Amino acid sequence: MSQVSQNNSHAVSRQTFLPIMVLYNCALETSDTYRTFIASAHNATLDPALIAVYDNSPSRQVSLAEEAHLLAYKHDPHNSGIAVAYNWALDIAKSYGFQWLLLLDQDTRLPVTFLAFLSDAVKIYNTNKSVESIVPIVTDGGVAISPKRVLFGRLAPLPEPAPQVADYEVTAINSGTLVRVPFVALLGGFNPAYRLDCLDHWLFRQLYAQGKRVALSGSVIEHDLSVSDYRNKVSGMRYRSILSAEALFVRTEKPFIERKLYVIRLAVRAVKQLVVYRRPEIAKITGLMIYLIITQPSRIQKGGMK
Repeated sequence: MSQVSQNNSHAVSRQTFLPIMVLYNCALETSDTYRTFIASAHNATLDPALIAVYDNSPSRQVSLAEEAHLLAYKHDPHNSGIAVAYNWALDIAKSYGFQWLLLLDQDTRLPVTFLAFLSDAVKIYNTNKSVESIVPIVTDGGVAISPKRVLFGRLAPLPEPAPQVADYEVTAINSGTLVRVPFVALLGGFNPAYRLDCLDHWLFRQLYAQGKRVALSGSVIEHDLSVSDYRNKVSGMRYRSILSAEALFVRTEKPFIERKLYVIRLAVRAVKQLVVYRRPEIAKITGLMIYLIITQPSRIQKGGMK
């Protein structure tokens, strides 16, 4: 692990959040997130070296020279997933006294004002213990994809105008999310059952279940959500992983009625995948999940089709 130098120890003491970025087969220098993070840090007069990077790539994506300018770095060629990466960063945050953890993917474009807005939001909510997470508006191709309001059996856009602090259940994608370190620690860390997918849904479900609130930071960031394009970007293997995590989340976190409705939603999805997207291979995977839910529901909690 890279160590904090004596020169930036003061920066650690005045920065209340630790960014954790997860890489996979993407060189650090080419990551949209990292490049825009550095610009945003300079704009906010924060130290861009105060970031932890977890590298899930088979081959190391961070040079030794680059590692020297990071607070912490770990290469995990076995690709243990994002929950393991976040828990690694959680331990670092606790050891250095950071009160918040900033979750970042590798393909998010942060506006230059992002960290300044985030720092201001932390000052506002730091003593408000009902707010345990602060999130930006996230767009993909100009369409707002996060956060979303959680309704019965579906996700919906936030009402307009959206309140600064939501008094209803919301969910948001991982990248750009700020979450309070003590809250996640009380949960026992990030749930390793969600290795890659639905960890964000699980986290925000825990927030809501414990009566905590989510605030908006005021920033708008751009993110490449590959799973939004079934036609071109999601392989059968990737979709199988996504569906297994989704089914686990519904079975373990949702009420009985929603679990029943989920089977109907999957059936509609399978038809759409077959007829609209013309992806019979992923429609078949959806059909298999329906079969497992009906005939062998206990398998879902053991990893489903993984």
